[in-house]
Amino acid sequence: MKTQSLLNHCIELLGQIERSRSTPADELVSAYTRARKYLGAKERRALSEIVFATLRTKNTAEHCSALLCNHDHHPTAAHALIGAIAGVARRWASFDAAPLLSSAAATPIDLFTELELLSTAVLGCQLPSDWALQLEHMLQELDNPAPEISALALASCLPAWIVEHLLNHGFDAPTIHRLGRSLILPAPFTLRVVSPPNDRNSIISLLGAEGISARPTPYSPAGIILDERVRLIDHALYRTAAIEVQDEGSQLVSYALAPKEHWRILDACAGAGGKTLHLAALQNDRGSIVASDIDTARLVNLRRRLRRYRYRSIEIRLVERRKVQPAQRFDAVLLDVPCSGFGTVRRSPEIKWRLQPAQLKRIVAKQQKILDTYVPYVRSGGVLVYATCSILPAENQCVLERFLEQHPEFVPDPLAPAFAQYGIPLAVEPDQWFIQLFPHLHGTDGFFIARMRRL
Repeated sequence: MKTQSLLNHCIELLGQIERSRSTPADELVSAYTRARKYLGAKERRALSEIVFATLRTKNTAEHCSALLCNHDHHPTAAHALIGAIAGVARRWASFDAAPLLSSAAATPIDLFTELELLSTAVLGCQLPSDWALQLEHMLQELDNPAPEISALALASCLPAWIVEHLLNHGFDAPTIHRLGRSLILPAPFTLRVVSPPNDRNSIISLLGAEGISARPTPYSPAGIILDERVRLIDHALYRTAAIEVQDEGSQLVSYALAPKEHWRILDACAGAGGKTLHLAALQNDRGSIVASDIDTARLVNLRRRLRRYRYRSIEIRLVERRKVQPAQRFDAVLLDVPCSGFGTVRRSPEIKWRLQPAQLKRIVAKQQKILDTYVPYVRSGGVLVYATCSILPAENQCVLERFLEQHPEFVPDPLAPAFAQYGIPLAVEPDQWFIQLFPHLHGTDGFFIARMRRL
């Protein structure tokens, strides 16, 4: 396919993603390519990677391109694409679109010439002769941003209101800058070894023998990071339930709960059940786990995943939205609550641009309601673990401050003993009861994990 045609496909797809307010970008990309059978594998790969690189750097890429074109109107997907693959993603995320486009075109291409043609055709803008140098200078200035919120937002590829939120909750500018830059990089492809942790090395060796480069995760004793994304659904290790695809941060949630084998556990927002399955493994299938959710489709997915296992300790239960469930007492309740997902923007960069302050308020209200709802389910002396895949304090520390004020029967419970039990080398203070994981510090998704105990 000609490069201009493929770039126009990218622009069309970016527009679809921007107009959608709920469908995940990866689903839109998949639907787009399925509907266009003429796109070959190399073209699909180039389309997907260019679109995601653009989404990760959207605001800064738009800003720089608009300046180059002297456009003061609302930036378009074409502005974002040109700014991203010519400069922002190229410089800050080491993303080089040229090999992808050359492969799709079956001939070497000059990236900057192609972008000049695209700008003229789509934007009606003839870029300056030294536009690549001008773009480089813009990005160099943003490497040392001014302290103003707008400048920090551009330097971090974050919305200004998110930068302001973080500043208001104790983050300093350098931390926000590092965090934002880490969020424009692709997330690692991480597995969890389902068999006992001492089998991790053998799994790594098996993968290596097949030419799949893998290494241990730094914190989870059962985690493996693959250096490249690999289709595993038909792999023998996956089919026999020896491995699961699960981010390291997500794995650490179950370790923070540290279940005893005999415990009765409620995973109250189980979703597709990644943590449910991990808890069953940690209990050696000798406990009792109720995996519940209000989403039927997610529980269907959990049932499908469960077929690969022989676990007998998991009971799947649909929660009816308007029916009050009779209170049962559990040794531990896990609340991996619905959240903004802002800790996963490396995987779903559209979240950065879709989330709005009013939506965040609604999410926080739901989180507070869920906590209040499940208070009766924790027995006296039982454990309550609250988790989100978010880095936003409004969903994390702020929610728990309110909860502990309104529920004095719950007290913070230190994480250190739980992590020490599994030899997890996370630096936590002896009395530290919550932890915020960050991509730029831990390499994981941005998970928040808190542990409390009922008196």
